[in-house]
Amino acid sequence: MGGEDLPVLSVSINWGISDRELDDEDRHRIVTYIQDRSAYKRVRVGDLVYNMMRAWQGAFGVAKVDGLVSPAYVVARPTEKIHAPYFEHLLRTPMWIEEFRRASKGIADFRQRLYWEHFRQVRIILPPFEEQVHIADQIAVNAAAVKEVLAPIATSIDRLREFRSALITAAVTGRIDVATWSKQGQTDRQLDEIEEAMQP
Repeated sequence: MGGEDLPVLSVSINWGISDRELDDEDRHRIVTYIQDRSAYKRVRVGDLVYNMMRAWQGAFGVAKVDGLVSPAYVVARPTEKIHAPYFEHLLRTPMWIEEFRRASKGIADFRQRLYWEHFRQVRIILPPFEEQVHIADQIAVNAAAVKEVLAPIATSIDRLREFRSALITAAVTGRIDVATWSKQGQTDRQLDEIEEAMQP
């Protein structure tokens, strides 16, 4: 194995494989942590990693950093004909998630496991390498554009939540009378600051 000093990574159905060490909260919520790091599997940049028990939900990812992963994960090293980022996107599409569900073994969904010997038998679309790279790059460009659009929306949502919390606090503590606040022009410094920050 080796590399016991490397970060312990996880694979999520939402964002693929992590690129940082799990913190205590994530560790307890996502994966059972094993103190003896020699039990973990070594993963290198570009490796395809999947959670054997959640593959049927799309828990696939491509490693962006060297690290360690749970023994419950499968680590596959792509050949020179496979562009790993392309396959990360492909294997998380509904079509292939359904294929992995069919190939998984278990008596119920929550006990399904996709073993390597069954995963390797699933037929995969393999366009020319250059086309794989192009598709993955285009997805990255589109994802960055979407992220740029969503960033100010996420900021506004955070500020609205802060405003709501401050408004409730001000009302509960009696600093403002919600029934007459907007009509009488009553104000609250914290609410004013948040409202000012929300202005475009």
